[in-house]
Amino acid sequence: MARLFENELLKHTAILFSGMMVVHVCNLVYQMAVSRALSKEEYTLLAAFLGVLAILSYPLSTLTTGLSHYSSLLQQNGRPGDVKRLLRKWLLLTGIPAVLIGAIVVVFNEPVAGFMHLDRHAPVIIAGAVLPALFWLPVLTGAVQGLQMFGWNAVSGIAGATIKLVLGAGFVWFLYAACGWAMLGHSAGIYGSAALLLLGLGLTLRGTAATGEKLPSMRFYLSQSLLALMAFAVLMNADVVLVKHYLPDDTEFAYAATLGRTVAFLSMAVAMAMFPKVSSSGETTDAHRKIFLQSFGYTLLFVAAATLACFLFPRLLLRILFGIKDASNSVVVLTRLMAVAMSFSALLNVVVQFLLAQRRFKETIVTGLACLLYLLAAHLFHGTSRQIAVTCILFNAIALLAGLASVLRVKLKA
Repeated sequence: MARLFENELLKHTAILFSGMMVVHVCNLVYQMAVSRALSKEEYTLLAAFLGVLAILSYPLSTLTTGLSHYSSLLQQNGRPGDVKRLLRKWLLLTGIPAVLIGAIVVVFNEPVAGFMHLDRHAPVIIAGAVLPALFWLPVLTGAVQGLQMFGWNAVSGIAGATIKLVLGAGFVWFLYAACGWAMLGHSAGIYGSAALLLLGLGLTLRGTAATGEKLPSMRFYLSQSLLALMAFAVLMNADVVLVKHYLPDDTEFAYAATLGRTVAFLSMAVAMAMFPKVSSSGETTDAHRKIFLQSFGYTLLFVAAATLACFLFPRLLLRILFGIKDASNSVVVLTRLMAVAMSFSALLNVVVQFLLAQRRFKETIVTGLACLLYLLAAHLFHGTSRQIAVTCILFNAIALLAGLASVLRVKLKA
């Protein structure tokens, strides 16, 4: 066992995985609590809003990849003090637009409410209020990841999930069973995670001296990464939003999509641990290739086990998680379809993260094309939620296979 944990990828994955297991349990209990307290219509609305926030957060994770990439390089070059300068700069650059955009969403909430077929504005206002934390969290997470502070990463995730569970579930059970109250707990958890990461970075970087050298420019890296991560965000999270928009009366899909998404959640720890270990300026070494293949293999094992559980015991899982005693055949089929879709998406995440860490932006173009075709296909074929689920599977699979082929064709540095 001691020799096993000499492998840094396994050791850091284990730390992140342990933290994410606790987060996962908290999120599952949160889902169990709110799904039982909320009506089907309110839960469907909550799932749609959480999907919107997820779609926003993944493009913002461009900041995570950027900060992780350059924090890692600064650390490797003996400049940990300059990470503080980089962090202050990007907290300021993201903070100003985040506050402005959040204020705009709060004030002009009518268009978003209309798109979601919503007759009240409280959930939209709460979504706008959480935007500053949604912008700051990826900046802080990126610096933590680049410095390989995986313990702090795990602790902050656990704290945020606990706050989300206690407040979100408490509000809907003891105050009022409405989507907005559940979202308020979710938003408080994001602010809690950000606060803990800020504390950890302050303690870790305290006393480190800046060199005064010019900071690396992240503009090109961010602009290139943004497109890839935005496309991935849509491929992974747009399904529940598309169903809510095209099929507003469908109250089954949200349960299947939420359960199916659990397939991808735990495997994210592997990609997070991999990223700083394969960061480079564009040169791929044999060590980088081996770390990628290990990461892809571990992720494949995770998603295979989770997908198998969704195929074999869908009714049991739906009953445990949501209290659905007699799940219909349609919900069972949707659960299995979404488990397959999310397994492809989890593996695609490893591929995209590797390409971004290696600054191989051209190879991510196919992910963007798959995203556009996915949205077009969903627009043309949305008679049932099953059609949207199948479309999700198809284009996640296409993006995965094309991305994996690109990684395997990369020439290694001699």
